[in-house]
Amino acid sequence: MNKKDDIDILFENIEGTLDIMEPSADHEMRFLEKLKEQHKIVPLHTKKQNWRKPLAIAATVAIIFGMLSISLVLNQKEETDLASVSSKMEETQNFFTVAIQVQLEEIHKNPSPETEKLVKDAMVQLEKLENNYLQLQKDLLQSNHDKRVISAMITNFQKRATLLEGVLEKMNTVKTLNLLEDENNIL
Repeated sequence: MNKKDDIDILFENIEGTLDIMEPSADHEMRFLEKLKEQHKIVPLHTKKQNWRKPLAIAATVAIIFGMLSISLVLNQKEETDLASVSSKMEETQNFFTVAIQVQLEEIHKNPSPETEKLVKDAMVQLEKLENNYLQLQKDLLQSNHDKRVISAMITNFQKRATLLEGVLEKMNTVKTLNLLEDENNIL
C-alpha cells in the first residue's frame, strides 16, 4: 500500500462525520454575547473601514497627475525655442548656441587681471540677454510662433554673440598691448 491509498482510506472512514455547513450570519454576534454574559471582557470587532485601498488609489492618482504635469511642462519647454518653429530655425539656433559656447570658452580660457572687470560686466549683460530670451520663449508659445517673436529671438542670439565677440576683441587688444609693453621694457 502506498501513501495515497492510506489517505483515501482515512477520508473514507471519516466521510460522514465532517461538519461542512457554514455558520449562520449572526453566529459571531451570538458567540460574543455568550462570552459577555460570562462577564469576560471581549472586544467587539466591528467592521473597520479599510483605508489602505482608498489611500493607495489616491496616492496613485496623485503620482500620475504629478507625472503628467511634469511631462506637460517639459514638453512646453521643448516646444518654445526656435527649433520648434522649423528646421531652418533649428539650424540657426544651433549655430548661435555653438558660437556663443565657443566664445565663452575662449573668454574663460584666458583670464587676466586687466580684463576681469570687462568679463564680469559682459557676464551681467549676457545674463540679462538670456533672461530676455527666456521671456521670448514664453511669448513664442503664447503667440503661436509669431514672426516678430522669432525675429526678436534671433536678434537676441545676435546680441549675445556680438557682445562676446566685442569682449574677445578687447581682451586681445589688452593682451597685445601687454606684449608690446613687455617688449619695450625688454629693449
